[in-house]
Amino acid sequence: MKKHFKFYKLILASLALSFLLSIPSYASEPFESYSYNYWKLAVRQPYPYLYDKTFDEKDFETKLSFPDDMFFYDDSIFVADTGNSRVLKLDLNGKVLMEIDSAKNKSDKLSEPRGVYVTDEGNIYVADSKNARVVEYTKDGEFVREIGRPDTTLIADNVEYKPMKVVVDKDGRIYVIAYGINMGLVEFDRDGNFQGFMGAAEVNVNKFYYIWKNFLSTKEQQERMQTIVPTEYSNIFVDKENFVYATINGLTGDEINAEKDCIRRLNPTGTDVLRRLGPPIVGDLRFSFDNWSSFKDVAATDYGCYFVLDDANGKVFAYDYDGNSLFIFGRSGIKEGNTQKPVSLVINSDASKIYVLDGVLGNIVSYKITDYGKLVLNAIYLNDTGDSEGSNACWQEVLKRNSNCEMAYIGLGKTLLSEGDYKKAMEYFKLGNNRKYYSKAFYYYRKEVMEENFGKIMAVIIAVVLGLLAVKGYARIKKWVGEVKCTTLKH
Repeated sequence: MKKHFKFYKLILASLALSFLLSIPSYASEPFESYSYNYWKLAVRQPYPYLYDKTFDEKDFETKLSFPDDMFFYDDSIFVADTGNSRVLKLDLNGKVLMEIDSAKNKSDKLSEPRGVYVTDEGNIYVADSKNARVVEYTKDGEFVREIGRPDTTLIADNVEYKPMKVVVDKDGRIYVIAYGINMGLVEFDRDGNFQGFMGAAEVNVNKFYYIWKNFLSTKEQQERMQTIVPTEYSNIFVDKENFVYATINGLTGDEINAEKDCIRRLNPTGTDVLRRLGPPIVGDLRFSFDNWSSFKDVAATDYGCYFVLDDANGKVFAYDYDGNSLFIFGRSGIKEGNTQKPVSLVINSDASKIYVLDGVLGNIVSYKITDYGKLVLNAIYLNDTGDSEGSNACWQEVLKRNSNCEMAYIGLGKTLLSEGDYKKAMEYFKLGNNRKYYSKAFYYYRKEVMEENFGKIMAVIIAVVLGLLAVKGYARIKKWVGEVKCTTLKH
């Protein structure tokens, strides 16, 4: 009996050891991974990205001082090193390839640049904040021009003009976020001429506050009340279709609860066209793990997915084109792989790497994609390019790893919808809790059923009508015959 007991103990010990060895190496990652479902509940999921490496002064061979912005271009990372009044070009190992610290000449120094952007042609734009200008350089760092304060009466003379971020769209239009200017993005044409303001953030006014201020308060109280002004943008990004993603941070918990815009997607006319078919796009919802989220930066892929940086909690939020929550990861902290004050986020060309700039520590933290994350993004990419079969295969693999992934059910439903299998698509949209696409599939399914059975339905209707007419005619004939017989008998 003792021998058997020892044998069982040995088996159990072997199984326990096998289990421990089978635990993925990222089980001790310094952050959690989850997403939000239709019911606005946080659902755990496999890690989409893992901590890769931290680039710091040992790699740069120089120290960054309160850097504030990054841009990824052609396997290089451009950093606005604000405290050192320069812009650095780094390779993917953190080595400095180029330094820009002046404009027209060596004595015309940059002063606290806060934003950097690189066009498809390689031209570098810098938001030279303290010098109140945007400076353009060639890809080799040679000065091209500067664009100064907008020539307009719309900005009062006593308002300081401080460019904070800059982007350039495919048509050469230049958009600038300027500190203290809340009329939207400052827009210049390709020649640097001021064109106006674009995409001013909307003002949400509390009704009680409005009534109190305008009708119930005294003049002295009105003067003491804070003026209601639009919120300024915190960062901007241009996608391949010339739409501008703009983030808004510093919102209160009440504003986030009210689902006030934290991010917008502006078309060239300044209209917000961001799709919001999933949970509210405000970062962590009211069942949050930490503080309220604060969107600081955004980057998008060519197929509609976008990644948003939360500087309050050090998290990265990923959404698809429809605004569905794909995944969330990251955390503020002191562990390796955490950040203390993230200020900028960039992704490489295939989104296999995400780089986050820490403004306090002056380092760059990189995260690499996992097989799970690759499957999710690849499924969306293949669907966007029309490869429904490949997209289907990816979503099936996602469900094997995460059966709670609503996006997988929705993705499979979209594929079936495009293939014309509307009934099956309805089943998957129901599993994914997507009412909009379920209604769309139901519309086509109902239409399909009607078209397939139109002849039979019409035949039945005609038969019923003819039957009713026959019965009614027979009743009339019978009545008429009876009346004739009565008349004959009387005579």
